Amino acid sequence: MLAPMKRAAAAFALATLLTVAGARGQEAKAAEQSAEHAFLVELSTGFVPVANDVPMMLSAGLRLAGAHEVWVRGGYMPTGDDVGLGFFALGYRLVLRRDRWLRPILGGLGAALPEQCTHDAARCPTCDRIPLFVVAATAGLRIEPVRTLGFYAQVALGMDSYPNPFGMAEAGMTVVLPFAPRAAVSIGESP
Repeated sequence: MLAPMKRAAAAFALATLLTVAGARGQEAKAAEQSAEHAFLVELSTGFVPVANDVPMMLSAGLRLAGAHEVWVRGGYMPTGDDVGLGFFALGYRLVLRRDRWLRPILGGLGAALPEQCTHDAARCPTCDRIPLFVVAATAGLRIEPVRTLGFYAQVALGMDSYPNPFGMAEAGMTVVLPFAPRAAVSIGESP
């Protein structure tokens, strides 16, 4: 009586393992196919030489058609002329060479800070309660060892409203969370 129960338990365990293994394979295949439309989450830091700022940034965005990325970013300056200030940025980038591990990045950004800060010859910072706006072009490279994870380095060059030239070197990590958009369904068809 015990032998048939052991065989049934073994058969059930084997069926469970095969089902889980098959589901994992299907999930991986679906993720590979649908990574062209995805949510993005990024952690990054940079260096702004004119102001000696080191921004810490968190971004969220969308990837469409495998190459177009639109993002929104919030950040904080723990050091530099703008120490203690937060900021907000919006951007777009075109990420070339889809399905390759090394991908060039081209884009642009716009950012806003609540105050204009600078430093004098003695390196003492001073701030005016006038918002500062930045517009810049970006270019860089992203390494994607897998389609859902990337590491990038880029530079941004532009102008701010102070007016000063703006430049930033940035490095970060991108996590890609794929989603599959719903297919259009015609009347009379089942989804």
